[in-house]
Amino acid sequence: MGITRRAAVAASLAALAVPARAQTEWPKGQPIKVLIPFAPGGVPDIISRIVTPKMGEALAQSFVVDNKPGAGGGLAGQLLTQAAPDGYTLLMGTVSTMSIVPAINPSLKYDPNSFAAIGLAAVVPMVVVVRAESPAQDMKGLVELIKSKPNFNYGSSGNGSILHLTAELFKLRTGLKMQHIPYRGSAPALQALLAGEIDVVFDALPPTMGQIKAGKLRALGLAMAKRSPALPDLKTLGEQGIPGVEAYTWAGLYAPAGTAAPIVTRLNAELLKSLADPENARKISELGYELSPSTPAELQAHTAAELKKWTEVARAADVKAD
Repeated sequence: MGITRRAAVAASLAALAVPARAQTEWPKGQPIKVLIPFAPGGVPDIISRIVTPKMGEALAQSFVVDNKPGAGGGLAGQLLTQAAPDGYTLLMGTVSTMSIVPAINPSLKYDPNSFAAIGLAAVVPMVVVVRAESPAQDMKGLVELIKSKPNFNYGSSGNGSILHLTAELFKLRTGLKMQHIPYRGSAPALQALLAGEIDVVFDALPPTMGQIKAGKLRALGLAMAKRSPALPDLKTLGEQGIPGVEAYTWAGLYAPAGTAAPIVTRLNAELLKSLADPENARKISELGYELSPSTPAELQAHTAAELKKWTEVARAADVKAD
């Protein structure tokens, strides 16, 4: 998902066309809070801390990154529904907050499609990794290995995580059977993989890059529509004869439902400028993230599509919140 140069320019011009009264009324000087659905160090936290300083400079306004972990990312979503639609409380949403948690946890009462989408910032590809000693050299080899081993298993960062759902999507598309072994985070799952306790992990690219480059893990395929600049020689699953397995985590900025269009437009314009800043773009790319700026309408459509997709996967795989 991305934005054309023409769309970016249009968004910037639209921001300049915001009525004078709306621009003078907002922002008024109070800090703009960005809710983060997970603890410090995750994708939404890192992206927010990279992009908000430039946004703050442009708006002459301070931004506060407010980590609100809980309910698999759902707590931050609930908090956004309770916030006033005045442009002073935002959410850096992820695939978990906006797509997976609402699908598997009906007790969380919020509709991601109701939020005011501001713009997508970045996506993080999911990669299939095995330890270096595995006989699987590519996805064809992995499929053969799974078929030959009745107790073949995969690890994830926990029940209902994007790692879990990506593996389930792979199972649904291929008809293969694997046993799920959940861990309390990606790092423990990767350690278990290296120790030979599990057979494969479907993980985000950044946490695996170091071990891949060190030769301790072998990347078999990328669960994306196109290859990643971080590993340009790694084929996608589609290129290896396994279509329909596209999965990635992502970070997108949202405001409460009912936020005025001029505020959304201005925030989108400043987000685009911050993402286009060479230093910010370098920082994001070096982490293994892929820049994916968008218009508000594009993020709104992306949100609806992701929610539909992961709801269908969760139901088909009978995944429910703990």
